[in-house]
Amino acid sequence: MDQTLEAIARHVQGRLIGDGATRIRGLNHSDAAQEGELTFAENARHLAEAMATQAAAILVSSEIRDLGGRAGISVAHPKLAFARLLERFYPEAAAEPGVHPSAVVGRDVRLGEGVTIRPHVVIGDRAVIGAGTVIESGVHVGPDVRIGEACFIAPNVVIYRGTQIGHRVRIHGGTVIGGDGFGYVLHEGGYVKVPQVGNVVIEDDVEIGCNACVDRATIGSTIIKRGTKIDNQVQIAHNNRIGEHVTISGQAGFAGSVTVGDYAIFGGKAGVVDHVTIGDKAQIGAASVVTKSVPSGQMVWGFPARPIRQAKEQMAALSRLPALIRRLTRLGKLEQPGDRLDRAPSDRIA
Repeated sequence: MDQTLEAIARHVQGRLIGDGATRIRGLNHSDAAQEGELTFAENARHLAEAMATQAAAILVSSEIRDLGGRAGISVAHPKLAFARLLERFYPEAAAEPGVHPSAVVGRDVRLGEGVTIRPHVVIGDRAVIGAGTVIESGVHVGPDVRIGEACFIAPNVVIYRGTQIGHRVRIHGGTVIGGDGFGYVLHEGGYVKVPQVGNVVIEDDVEIGCNACVDRATIGSTIIKRGTKIDNQVQIAHNNRIGEHVTISGQAGFAGSVTVGDYAIFGGKAGVVDHVTIGDKAQIGAASVVTKSVPSGQMVWGFPARPIRQAKEQMAALSRLPALIRRLTRLGKLEQPGDRLDRAPSDRIA
């Protein structure tokens, strides 16, 4: 798509800098933009990178009024404007509504207007799929599942019975929604399975990445509230309650019955033990293991996770320990490793 910079400025409601007739044919990163491309700079480093390229124009923050003769657009939030322009320049191909002949559709299924069902989809009895939703190839939708309007279900997703999904939800390839929670009772030397009779509820505007798992509740519902974004390979166990607009990075894992407040943030590979509560706007650092509840607004890190300032102080102290041991050894205040084992029994201190 080829557009003038002036038209783009109107689209993002920004202020034009330089020649509005400049033609833009694509978008690129600040360090790789070429002739005819638009980039964005949300800080001084990115601006320096962009100025060193052949970019036709640069999206910059509102306080910048001049680009030294370069063309651009000043906006309140350059990265947000860039994201919206990505949708404009590279729109998704429109789906062709209809049910492919190879799809298997159960009894009493209700399909909204403009639904797209790709090849080899299985839809269980009494499922309901809202208007404009796209179900890609190889998806399994179990009985009594409800999927809202304008959703996108990517190839090979599995949605177990009774799952409830809101509007504008995106679930990417290989993800499993509603599999059994991990519940067993040890009895007479073996494990007895605890029936998992609950379901999963996913509210509006949630996005779930590839190969993630959201387990059904033992009783009741595992809930992911509206606006939450979940990365690839995330495990959410039975009876979790994940708040609104939470972000969870790849390979994070949640044990059963965890409660997460709104706008919490989880770094990659973070782990959370069962039955703890993470407060609103709490931040969990990458690879941290949360073993107890975290208050709202607190940033924690480490294993076990603790307030980040405390964790950094302890790590700094630990890094100084070898030098301290060497110093004490030189002062004769500390035995050398193995000294106690080398002494004869009669020489040891009682």
